[in-house]
Amino acid sequence: MGTKRTPRVAIITMGQTPRPDVLPELRALLGDVCLDEFGALDGVSDAIIAKMAPRANELSFMTRLRDGRHVILEASFVTKRTEALVETVDDQGYDLLVLAMTGLQARPQTRTLLVHGQYALDAWISALTTGNSRIGIIYPLTSQRATFSVNDHATLLQSSHATIGGHHGTDLADAIGRVSGADLIIMNSIGYTAEMAQQVARPSGKPVVTACRIIGSTARLRLAEIAGKPLDLSARTYTGAELLKRLPPTGESLTRRESEVLVHALEGAANKFIGRALGISHRTVEIHRSRAMLKLGATSAAELIWRALTQPER
Repeated sequence: MGTKRTPRVAIITMGQTPRPDVLPELRALLGDVCLDEFGALDGVSDAIIAKMAPRANELSFMTRLRDGRHVILEASFVTKRTEALVETVDDQGYDLLVLAMTGLQARPQTRTLLVHGQYALDAWISALTTGNSRIGIIYPLTSQRATFSVNDHATLLQSSHATIGGHHGTDLADAIGRVSGADLIIMNSIGYTAEMAQQVARPSGKPVVTACRIIGSTARLRLAEIAGKPLDLSARTYTGAELLKRLPPTGESLTRRESEVLVHALEGAANKFIGRALGISHRTVEIHRSRAMLKLGATSAAELIWRALTQPER
């Protein structure tokens, strides 16, 4: 029997490496993989970085440098550096490339399987929200507000900004107030950490997910596809309750209502149908479903079904 090869994953960020604010969470999410990190600003001098400060009202990105400083740069400069870096890394034999960043709209063409951070975030929102769900977006720069719009499911987006560097506690407190009417809060920057998410979740009482968590979960699903574990889906049909029981245990237990909602979701039921079946509103269904997904570290019901079906019989 041949030795199983450890997958090689390239993590590409906008700033400079190393990224101690990003890599630990991604390592925890991705498990047994070989991770290498690359920064679009690696090797760029402070003098050049200073020249790339954006002009007024120009689209810009905030990112982290090697020494821990956060800088704001022209989006076009960062985009060109990122695209050139992706082209280079694409030739280095990785199994998966992960663009661990948000805001980048261009999609580099690669031979290697690619997880695009912004596209993963967009897909996650679409997968977990329907109807008039209210999504709160916290982002690092006020200039990014124009990039958010109502999605295809008529989701109401409420937004606020909170800087990452410096005294972010005060900024977060203000941002929480501005998105207080949301059902789910997304922290839309790879630089927002799990600790910062907790600072938002505790006072708001709302489920909070970071961009890093979403991108990492998407990358984990892509790695599972690469592994290509065969599924004998014709062997039998599982009910939602059976699928839920087959899921591997997590650190945080689901509530009774979260479990009830998830059983229906795993059977493919729409939120409005689940609401009618359980005697609750579809918006309440969305909240329970979102919280369950966060606890399970999943981005979709399809991912949970895959996990359940690949578990050995117990």
